[in-house]
Amino acid sequence: MSNFEKLTIETVRAEGARKILILPIGSVEQHGPHLPLTVDIEIPARIAARVIETIDGFAAPAVSYGARSLPQSGGSPDIPGTIRVRGSVLTDYLKDVIAGYIAAGFQSIVVLNGHYENEGFIFEALELCREAGKLDGARIIAVSWWSLLPQSLLDRLFGDRFQGWHAEHASACETSLMLHLRPELVGSARVDHATPPRAGIYAFPIEASEASTRGVLGNTSSSSAEIGKALFEEICAQLVALIREKCGT
Repeated sequence: MSNFEKLTIETVRAEGARKILILPIGSVEQHGPHLPLTVDIEIPARIAARVIETIDGFAAPAVSYGARSLPQSGGSPDIPGTIRVRGSVLTDYLKDVIAGYIAAGFQSIVVLNGHYENEGFIFEALELCREAGKLDGARIIAVSWWSLLPQSLLDRLFGDRFQGWHAEHASACETSLMLHLRPELVGSARVDHATPPRAGIYAFPIEASEASTRGVLGNTSSSSAEIGKALFEEICAQLVALIREKCGT
């Protein structure tokens, strides 16, 4: 437990000044026929819960709604289950949340992202905070969990079946992590998409069958709980190392 829920007006400044705060940010988003809508929240929240056991910090309540899922990274917009906010709204919201935590006394904050499309808006929110002087005296890390995984590990676990992070939506890594972290939420379907979208290309009109197969952009047949455990342990270890490097804890 992070004990965040035990903070009060009489303890928050002192605790915030000496401990790391991890803020998970995700989204409610379709993840194919086998995964729940909360994958992008579950994964960063559970990483945060594990990491604070090592660094003695707090895991803040997760930001559960994120940026628009794009066809080439989240599947067809025709698939139900995705609840999104406009990028400008998300940027303003995150700017206020991050500035609010700093004003409350937290001096070291890790923004841990679990939704692919959120990343640029998180960085923009932090830049706007910086320009407004809201980050003065604080130490901030913003990172998406997949950025912590070395290519060498992906090669060892998946061989040539890893198709790139833009095509990982509802695919092998997320499925494996959920099989390790929340197996009771993972259905039996294992969908593969033969032609994952290419990175960095937006084409209209959108062909749903080209964007995904039942909401899956890559492959799920190569997933396993064992792979999920290896991914999770590496992510947590890398994040602890990054926090110690940048925040000195």
